[in-house]
Amino acid sequence: MISYDDFSEFVSSAYQHLYDFVYLRTHPLVKHMAAEAQASGKERGWRLHHLLLEAIRELDPGPKVPPYSREWRRHRLMSLRYIDGLEPQQVADQLSISRRQYYREHAAAMEAITQVFWGRFAASSTAPLPNSLLQQEIARVAQREHQADLQDVIGGVLSLLGTTLEERQIEVRLSCEDALPPVMIGHNLLRQVLLGILGYMIENAARTTLRLTVNTVNGGICLRIQSRSPGRLSLAQAQERIAPLQEMLSPPDALLTVMEPESHGFGLQLMLRTDRRATILIVDDNADMLALYEHYLTANHFQVIRTDHAEAAIDLATRMQPAAVILDLMMPDQDGWEVLRALSTEPATAHIPIVICSVLKQKELALTLGADIFLEKPINEADLMAALHALD
Repeated sequence: MISYDDFSEFVSSAYQHLYDFVYLRTHPLVKHMAAEAQASGKERGWRLHHLLLEAIRELDPGPKVPPYSREWRRHRLMSLRYIDGLEPQQVADQLSISRRQYYREHAAAMEAITQVFWGRFAASSTAPLPNSLLQQEIARVAQREHQADLQDVIGGVLSLLGTTLEERQIEVRLSCEDALPPVMIGHNLLRQVLLGILGYMIENAARTTLRLTVNTVNGGICLRIQSRSPGRLSLAQAQERIAPLQEMLSPPDALLTVMEPESHGFGLQLMLRTDRRATILIVDDNADMLALYEHYLTANHFQVIRTDHAEAAIDLATRMQPAAVILDLMMPDQDGWEVLRALSTEPATAHIPIVICSVLKQKELALTLGADIFLEKPINEADLMAALHALD
C-alpha cells in the first residue's frame, strides 16, 4: 500500500507535468487513479490529465462563498496556475497576494486535492475512471463558452508545452494570419483539443520541426500541424489515436482529420467555423474611439475587427470581407481619404459599404469619393446602429 506522503508527492509531480502527455502516461499515479484493464498507456495518461483538471474544479466553493475567501482563493489560485497556465508571480499579482503567500496557499490547495484523491483512489490501485467523465467535462465547458480567440489559445498551449518541446529538441514554426475572427468553440475546450493534438505529434517526433499554419479558408479557419520527420504510426493508427479528440468536437463548428501522408512527414488538420455574426472593420488611430466603437458594436451582436493603421485596413478588408467599414479620415501616414479611395475602387473591396466617422465637415466630398454614410464625431450608439442598419 502506498504511503500518504508518497501519494502526496505523486500528486504534486503530476500537476508539474500536467500538459506533458508522454510523461503522464507512465506516471505512478496512473495505476492508482486512471487504470482500466482495456485502456492503453496513452489513454490512461490522457485520463489522468482530465482527473487532475477535474480535481481543481472540485475545489470551487460555489457562488454562496464570498470572493477572496480562503476557499475561493485556493480554487482561483489552482485554476490560474494549472488551467490558465500562469506563472507563480502572475498568479500572485492576479490575487493581490505576496509570492510567499502564494506558496502557502498553493501548498494548502494541493493538500486539499491530495486528500480528495487519497480518499477516492488510494484504497484501490485499480479504481476505474467513469466513462462519462470526458462527456461531462465537454458539456460543462460548452455551457460556459461559445467562442475563442485561436491565436490566444495557440500562444497559451505553446507556452505550456515549452519545456517538453525543448527537452525533445522540437522547434515550432508558427505562421498565422493577423486579426483572425473568433471561432465557434469554447476557449478551454479548444485548448484541450490543441494540447491533445500537439501531445500526439510530440509523442511521434523528436529533434525535428513542427509547422503550425493558420489560414482563413471559405469563411472558416484551417489550422495545420505538420511534422518534418516521418510518422511512426500508420494512417489507421493515427486516426484511431485522435478519435477521442474528434469526439470532443462538434461538426461543422470544428472538424479534426489526419492529413494525407507526405514523403517528408505527417500532419493533422483542424477546421474551425468562425463567428457568423456580421463583421465590422473599424479603422481609427484613436485608441479610445476604437474601444468605444467596439463596445457599441459587440453590445449589438456585431463581430469586430479593429486596426489603427491605414495600410492594414486595406489588407484586412480584402481578406476578411467585412459587412461594413467604419473609417476615420484623419490618420497619420496614409490618411483616411486614401483608404476610402482604395476601398471604393479596388474590385475586391468596392462592394463593401463604408461609414465615415470624422470631425471633418466634408460630408459631400466623402460621399462623392465612395462613402455610403457620413457621421460627424462625436457619435453615439443610436446614430451608429441606425447607420449600419440603413446599409441593409
